[in-house]
Amino acid sequence: MPKISAPTVAEHRAAQRTALLLATREVLEADGVAAATPAAVTRRASLSRSSFYEYFASRDDLLVAVALQVFDEWNAEIADALDAAEPGMGRLRAYVVTALAMTADGHHRIATVLREADLSPTSRDDMMAVHDRLTSPLVGVLDELGVADARIVGAFVQGALASAMQLVAHGVPVDAASSSLIGMLEHGIRRDG
Repeated sequence: MPKISAPTVAEHRAAQRTALLLATREVLEADGVAAATPAAVTRRASLSRSSFYEYFASRDDLLVAVALQVFDEWNAEIADALDAAEPGMGRLRAYVVTALAMTADGHHRIATVLREADLSPTSRDDMMAVHDRLTSPLVGVLDELGVADARIVGAFVQGALASAMQLVAHGVPVDAASSSLIGMLEHGIRRDG
C-alpha cells in the first residue's frame, strides 16, 4: 500500500489534488498554457507523473478544474463586495470596482491564460459554463435595479468591464477606469459641454 501524507486516505487524496491544481496555476502564470502538461505539473507538484491520471482524466480536465477554482475564488470575492454594498447602484459600483481591483492584483491573469487553451469542444463548453457563473451576480444586481432584459444588458456591461480590465492590465489606474465605467453605466454616454 502506498504511503499517505495525511491522517486519512481522503485527506491525502484531497491534498494531492490541491497540489496538482496549485502547481498548474504556477506553471500557467510562469510559462503559459502550452507549458501546462501533465509532466510539468507533476514535476512542479513533486508527484509521480502517473499520479496525475488518478485525479484527472486529461489535461483538459485539469485546466477546467483550475478555471473552476479560479472562478469560484473570483465569485466569492465579488459576493463579499456585493454583500457589503448598498443595494442598487451601490452594488453595481462594488461589482465594477472589485473586478477591476482584482484585475490589478493579478487575479484575472490565469483566466486570460486559460482563454488561450486549445481545448476539446466539450471542455471548451465546460469552461464557458464556468465563466457564465461569473455573470450571475451582475445579472442579479441588474434585476435588483429593475433593468429590463438583465441578461442582455449584463452581457453589454460585461463587455465594457472586459475592456476596462484590459486597460487596468495595461497600467490604467483602477480608480480612473472604474470611475469612467461607472459614470458611463450610471449616465450613459454623454457629450461634455
